[in-house]
Amino acid sequence: MTRASQHDTITLRLPPSVDFADLPRVGLAALLRIHRIDPGDIGDLATSVHEIARDMTGGGSEVVVEFSVTGTEVIVDMTGDGRTIRISSPRT
Repeated sequence: MTRASQHDTITLRLPPSVDFADLPRVGLAALLRIHRIDPGDIGDLATSVHEIARDMTGGGSEVVVEFSVTGTEVIVDMTGDGRTIRISSPRT
């Protein structure tokens, strides 16, 4: 695999409780720090991640959050409450 096609993925599992809805945003912030990405460069991704996590866990569902960083974008896949939502933001 060449460096250009490599990416990092981190998986986070949240219990079905809205009390844990902030954890994906914290995880995203840590991942951005590791990859030296300015949070301002990815716009409203953190807010969207938090809102979706709150909605899914508030519905009484375990939520699986997968964070991926590629050379061109930051991707967050959230699965729970019978659905999967992908949100992403390009890296600038």
